[in-house]
Amino acid sequence: MPENKVNTLITDSPSEAAKVLLRGGIVVFPTETVYGIGASAFDHNSCRRIYEVKNRPSDNPLILHVENLAALNVCASLNPAGKLVFQKFSPGAITGIFPKNDPNLFTADLKTVAVRIPSNPTARSFLEFCNVPVAAPSANLSGRPSLTKMVYILEEFSGKVDCILIGEEPQIGIESTVIDFTSNPPILLRPGFVDFQDLKEILPEIQVLKSEDKTRNTSTEAPISPGLKYRHYAPICKVILTENLENIPSDAAQIGFRFYEDVAYQIRIDSNEAYMKSLYSFFVECDKRKIEEAFCEIPKEGRGKEALLNRITKAASK
Repeated sequence: MPENKVNTLITDSPSEAAKVLLRGGIVVFPTETVYGIGASAFDHNSCRRIYEVKNRPSDNPLILHVENLAALNVCASLNPAGKLVFQKFSPGAITGIFPKNDPNLFTADLKTVAVRIPSNPTARSFLEFCNVPVAAPSANLSGRPSLTKMVYILEEFSGKVDCILIGEEPQIGIESTVIDFTSNPPILLRPGFVDFQDLKEILPEIQVLKSEDKTRNTSTEAPISPGLKYRHYAPICKVILTENLENIPSDAAQIGFRFYEDVAYQIRIDSNEAYMKSLYSFFVECDKRKIEEAFCEIPKEGRGKEALLNRITKAASK
């Protein structure tokens, strides 16, 4: 982590934030999924600074954010399956991995590039003013929960980044769906708000990454997507996935659809969508309150279940 503090510009002006980025700065900005921490994908020194600020492993790749499909085509070689998915789900919470077109792009030494088009209005305006691909992982310390509230961003990144852009806070609350389009058939690497059934409707041949697929998740090979090789989404407290929230210790925390106990901290939700939006804030608050155990009820059937289970089980793994 860099020791020297920087003067952080806090602004609600996408054009001012873009000027900072184009001068070589790094900028925290909102997307519809979680907050991102970005630099110009052509400025390799600034991209490496993101790794320092986050304490991120150097082989963990970054997702490039662009303003539209035309800009995406400049970065990546889309195949027919990729075009179909991006025409259907973008702008939005979908990331594709493709062969990269421009060798000058920062891609952690990979020949592929992960790229998406966010739908958050502030993010889109910011990207238009930047007019370059913005390499941006989630705004968090590596391995910790992604941040979805501005109050947490200000606490964590003031004095560490050059600019924090204020805008609409993330509405989805978990990271984008990631698909590897360099594989035939395409493979779903990370579930998200756009789920497997959504994708199957327009891409019947799509497969799900199997846990035994060692070509994408080994200790020796560089991962082609965030979320494959390293522990992610994890608070300091112990995360416990449970079928119900009965007999929970009074000094623990709980998030779920129905409660049986009064505990130190709790968030009640009524849908998987609300669960996704609240999950990371729940984790962050548990750590801020020094809670040692966080109980998470199993999500409901339907949209969001696979994405929530993915995040919770990763957070629970040691």
